[in-house]
Amino acid sequence: MAKVDEPAYADDIGRRLEANSNLVANYRTRLLDAGLIEPAGHGRVAFAIPGLHEYLRTRPPARH
Repeated sequence: MAKVDEPAYADDIGRRLEANSNLVANYRTRLLDAGLIEPAGHGRVAFAIPGLHEYLRTRPPARH
């Protein structure tokens, strides 16, 4: 999500992460419940915390 400058589609995030739709849906729900992301239109999500998007863009990518 941090790589784009607009709300992201959940299916695009899943494709980039090579994750199945169930995994993406589970994390989407968890992040919504935690207040880190918010709905931003049909199938789209955006960061809910001001400055989080910019902060994450400055951090190195996480290793798997």
